[in-house]
Amino acid sequence: VEMAKEDLEGKPDNVKEKIVEGRLKKQFEEVALMGQKWLKDEDKTVEEILKERIAKLGENLVIRRFARLTLGEGLEKRDTDFAGGVEKELEKYRSD
Repeated sequence: VEMAKEDLEGKPDNVKEKIVEGRLKKQFEEVALMGQKWLKDEDKTVEEILKERIAKLGENLVIRRFARLTLGEGLEKRDTDFAGGVEKELEKYRSD
């Protein structure tokens, strides 16, 4: 599938293979937990942090489960009428 993409047309086969290999490697790193960047320090991977913690604690640590989050996931935009809300608040303080 990657080999047939338009941006690879007209390139030699050996160059195509290297480009596709790089793309697949990058995609795998983004999907596989151990190759993902650590949230608190993006210079390190989850695997590197795990090895550091094992060395520090002297215990074998095993990741049993994890939750995959997507950037912005869970942040629902509220559809509120700002002007209506201001008007409602002002009504509290008006004396007719």
